[in-house]
Amino acid sequence: MRRNRITRCAVTLLGTGAIIACSAPAPVSPETSYRPVGGPSFRPGTVVGSYELSFFVMGAGGLQPVSTLPVLTSELILGAHVADDVGVPAQRGSVTFQCCSLKGLPPNDITRPDEAPSANCADGSAMWANLGSAPVDELGNAYQVFGVVQIPRTVGFRCLYRAQGSLIDSDLCPQKDFTWTAAQ
Repeated sequence: MRRNRITRCAVTLLGTGAIIACSAPAPVSPETSYRPVGGPSFRPGTVVGSYELSFFVMGAGGLQPVSTLPVLTSELILGAHVADDVGVPAQRGSVTFQCCSLKGLPPNDITRPDEAPSANCADGSAMWANLGSAPVDELGNAYQVFGVVQIPRTVGFRCLYRAQGSLIDSDLCPQKDFTWTAAQ
């Protein structure tokens, strides 16, 4: 025998409008909807943000963007910029910087680098390792020094923004690879 589900609702009349409140949850509610791991949290009152990872070196005029570096030349500085959907910078929160690290190799061994391109993390032969965290500044930026590299290679990086009271959702920035070339 099939039972009909009864939902209890209360109707309140206010002037020319009515408010309806039901005791049963909607079939699709924020609590039951699908949310991928690492995706935005969609908390009420928050906004989807933009999360950008960039690479810098310290130059005469301050931070200078770079796309590659020769080995043994400069310290690589990772930078993250977090803003809301209309470009207003995050005022709170922190960024955790990560690199793709091969499984089973010792960290910080200059003769056998454990860092790998992001494709290795995608195929499971490596995993994301935390490098450190930094709070965002008043411009929505956070920085982490990666250091000087001695052996040419490509390394995958990504960052994770944690809102910590910000109205911008916590989320991952898109991963990017950085390449060090042989000394010139």
